[in-house]
Amino acid sequence: MLTYNKQILDIPLPKEDKNGIKKAYLFPNNTGAEPVISRSYDADFRPDAAYKASLPDMTETVDSVEGANVPIQQVGISGFKLPLKFASPRGEALTLEATITGTVSLQANLKGINMSRIIRTFYARKEEVFNLDTLGNIVQDYQRELGSLSARLKVAFSYPALVPSLRSGLEGYQFYSGSYEAVVEESRPTRRYVELDFVYSSACPCSAELAEHARDTRQAYAIPHSQRSKARIKVEVAADTVLHLEDLIHHAREALKTETQVMVKREDEQAFAELNGAYVKFVEDAARLVYEQLLSDKRISDFQVACSHLESLHSHDAVSVIARGVSGGLRADFSDFSSLVC
Repeated sequence: MLTYNKQILDIPLPKEDKNGIKKAYLFPNNTGAEPVISRSYDADFRPDAAYKASLPDMTETVDSVEGANVPIQQVGISGFKLPLKFASPRGEALTLEATITGTVSLQANLKGINMSRIIRTFYARKEEVFNLDTLGNIVQDYQRELGSLSARLKVAFSYPALVPSLRSGLEGYQFYSGSYEAVVEESRPTRRYVELDFVYSSACPCSAELAEHARDTRQAYAIPHSQRSKARIKVEVAADTVLHLEDLIHHAREALKTETQVMVKREDEQAFAELNGAYVKFVEDAARLVYEQLLSDKRISDFQVACSHLESLHSHDAVSVIARGVSGGLRADFSDFSSLVC
C-alpha cells in the first residue's frame, strides 16, 4: 500500500490565477490562460569567463552526499564512442570505431566526479596513433585531473585482418573483438592488459572415437559432432615491453589451429574438415593449449583464458577457465559465459 507524507499533501496547490482562471505553465490552455513560464533559447548568447565561473558546480558542494557516505571503488562512463587510430605491427595506422569505458575511485564526502573530463582527456589525444603506451599515459592524466586514487580505462574495438583460405588462395577479412586496458592504483606502476575474443571450431574427441567405432564394427556411417567455439584471452603485458592484438591472435591460432574461415570453396571446406580431424579437442584441451602458448611469451606476465564450446550434442555449453596463477594477479573467476556465445 502506498503512503504519502501528510505535510506535503497539506501544502495548497496554486491551481487558479487571481481571476479564477486555471493556470497554464508551459502552453496556453483552452481557458484563455497564458503560460506562466516564457520559454526561449538564445542562440546568440556567448558566456564570458565571469559567467562560466558563476555556474553551479556539484563537485564543490558539501554535505550533499545521498545514502551512505562511503568511498566508491569505480564511477565513470561506459559506451562512449569515437574513432581512434590504432597502430599495427607493420607501422600502419588503422582508424577504428572505439568504445571507451573509463572509471575512477571516489572518496567519501565527495558528491561526484566531473565525467566530461574523461571524454575531454581522450579528445585531447584523438589524433595520436593509439597503442598500450598511449593508454597508459591517458590513464595517468585521467587519474591526476580527477584527483583520484585509482583509475582505469578500457578501449574496445573490432580489429580487421585479411586471412587466406586454406587451399583455394582466396582471402577474406576476419574481424576480431579486442580491447586494450590500463589500470593505475595510487602511486603504483600502471598495469596494461590486452584482451581478445578468438572464434574457432572444436571437434569432440569422444564423438570422433565413437564414430570410428561404429564404422569399424558395424560399417555404420557416423559423423563426429563439432561446434563453433570461442576463447576469451586476457593477458597482462610486462613492463617495458610491447604486445599488439595481432600477437595475441597469432598465439590463439598457433594454440587452437582451427580458426573459423571467411572465404571458402569446396577444397577449403574439405581442408577444414581435415583440419578439425587433425586437431580434435575438448574444452579442457583448448584451455591448456592456449595456456601453453601464452606461457612461452616473455612479454606476457599474467593471463586468464575462458573457453566456451557451443555444443551441438547438448542443449548446454561446455566451458573452462584457466589462469597463470600469479600471486595478486588474474584469477580463474570468469563467469560471464553468456557473452561467449558466438
